[in-house]
Amino acid sequence: MASPSPDASAVLRLTLLSVLVIALFLALFARLWFLQVLAGDRYVELADNNSLRSVPSEAPRGSILGSDGEELVRNRPALTISADRQTLLDSEGEPRDDEAARVIDRLGELLELTHDEVIARLGSQRRSALAPVTLAIDVAPEIAFAVREQQELFPGVVTETLPVREYPEGVLASHLVGYLGEISQDELLDPAFTDYRGGDLVGRAGLEQVYEADLRGVTGERLLLVNARGNVLDIQRERDAIQGDDLVTTIDMDLQRAVEQLLADGIIASRDLLRDDGQNMPSVAGSAVVLDAKTGGVLAMASYPSFDPREFVGGVSGDYWRFVNDRQEEQLPLINRAISEVYPPGSVFKTASGAAMLEAGLVGPRSQVNCGPSFELGGISFRNWNRGVNEGPMDLSDALMRSCDTYFYDLAYQQFQREQNQDEPDEVLIRVAERFGFGVSLGIDLPGEQPGRVPGRQWRRDYHLDMREGLCSAAEAAEAGSDQQLLLDDLCQFGGAWRGGDAVNSSIGQGDVLATPLQVAASYQAIANEGVLMRPYLGARIVAQDGTVVREIQPEAIGDLQLDDDELGVIKEGLERVVMDARGTGRTAFSGFPIDRYPVAGKTGTAEIGGRIPYAWFAGYAPVDDPEIVIAVNVEQGGGGSQTAAPIVRNIFEHYFGLVDVEDAEFEAGAEILD
Repeated sequence: MASPSPDASAVLRLTLLSVLVIALFLALFARLWFLQVLAGDRYVELADNNSLRSVPSEAPRGSILGSDGEELVRNRPALTISADRQTLLDSEGEPRDDEAARVIDRLGELLELTHDEVIARLGSQRRSALAPVTLAIDVAPEIAFAVREQQELFPGVVTETLPVREYPEGVLASHLVGYLGEISQDELLDPAFTDYRGGDLVGRAGLEQVYEADLRGVTGERLLLVNARGNVLDIQRERDAIQGDDLVTTIDMDLQRAVEQLLADGIIASRDLLRDDGQNMPSVAGSAVVLDAKTGGVLAMASYPSFDPREFVGGVSGDYWRFVNDRQEEQLPLINRAISEVYPPGSVFKTASGAAMLEAGLVGPRSQVNCGPSFELGGISFRNWNRGVNEGPMDLSDALMRSCDTYFYDLAYQQFQREQNQDEPDEVLIRVAERFGFGVSLGIDLPGEQPGRVPGRQWRRDYHLDMREGLCSAAEAAEAGSDQQLLLDDLCQFGGAWRGGDAVNSSIGQGDVLATPLQVAASYQAIANEGVLMRPYLGARIVAQDGTVVREIQPEAIGDLQLDDDELGVIKEGLERVVMDARGTGRTAFSGFPIDRYPVAGKTGTAEIGGRIPYAWFAGYAPVDDPEIVIAVNVEQGGGGSQTAAPIVRNIFEHYFGLVDVEDAEFEAGAEILD
């Protein structure tokens, strides 16, 4: 039999291939017809009902630790209830349907919230529309179990275990550690927060805010397949969150506890002191700063009254927020008075003004100036605190020891006259005070630091421009020829002039001079540290979770007092004599303190603020031969510095040197010296 020709075989193979291709196309067409026509509605429903959703996984924040590694702030797991806003609410913020309304009511019953409260939490515009909205934190396990076991009754509702902030020391160092709050809409638009989402928590105060980038960590993500009812069908992809780094601080935990307790006890005890009018001392508030004398590290810092950071976990209540912001009692516990409030520093400023007089060449370290009972200027008598007593000639050491106002008045007015005759006045007090840290921000790693103020001619002109219209209007409205009208008219016309009285008042830390307790402490740190001003700081190092040190934060010198040995020596001598000389203004407050073993240098101060009881100050360091710590205490409306602030500082020194336990410490008022 003859075999098929090659051409016939090729045709046959081509025919079979064509039939096969046509059959495949028919099968594909049939399948497409089935999917799009016969089963089209079903698959459209499935496509509509299933979607991928990216759910962020919150990263635990790093801990905040004391210098010894003891935890001030850490994380703990907390059960939370969250819900999908899109599942339960429509575009108008109302329940999407009757079933959604019933789910909202069930949530309200479980969480003890009203229907409207659940809707309000779901409708928070600060949260991403795609992210579940946290409705409750720290829910009871039985509530979480009820939601999980009856998921069909709670579509779109999930229970999670999330890290929340825990404060093992309670309110300790609350102004230092700060608290967390939801990111705002404005912050979400800020390039600094580009990788944040609505509903994220950010540091709102203290170290939490300053070290946000280190503490925050890296958010994780879960890519979920969910249906239209919000039920999770599958986890497509998951990336674990990475915990933030820890912050180790300079805070001496034992000292911080003691300082907070001794400050509060001293303020409260001083309210039993009777004033000349028979009324009790108000002593409404105060603060304390303790610095390492060599590095500037903050060993302790307290502001009284304080607040409870635990109240901010899960969102602060309206009642507590109103309490901490109530201005009626002037308490305002959220304010860190040590860095964010400014006061006339009074006589603790005399170290800076004394140094300015030395730099101006008005006196030498041992030059004598008479400490008279008053200084007369323009018909006004600027009196010394020691009313009616002429204490005779003094050098700067004596003037600091006795806190002689007229010594500084005399020199300040001489310098004022010099400057008035200069085409470009060299305002030496401003320049020298800045070296001591006054009138400038020190750059502490806490938010809200105020720079204070050392006024001069330019400040006076600017201030008058801002106030002139009001002063002139008040002058026109005042009774013609009255003392008030004459004063207001003078201020209206000439209030922009820097006068001798301004210079005289500034020399003793009064008038328009303003400073924070931190600035006062830093200025004394510079004196104790041989004239080198260090930047106050709290953050010592950043440490990863595996113990690796990510970053060391080194002490930083930010200035020099530029005093020679004799000049610095006479200031130190004067401060030592304030406490250790029988005539020193701080001596009575340290009666019985072992100054032979732990010699103390310091300065009392009493600042007057229009119409109020004076504010009490004391700043000092010890031991004088090799200073370790510097302490500054301010008590608002606490009377004399020697009377109220110095005894608190004494108690802190006694604790630091291991002389008296906090529990056994007693507040013993010093002499009422209003210097």
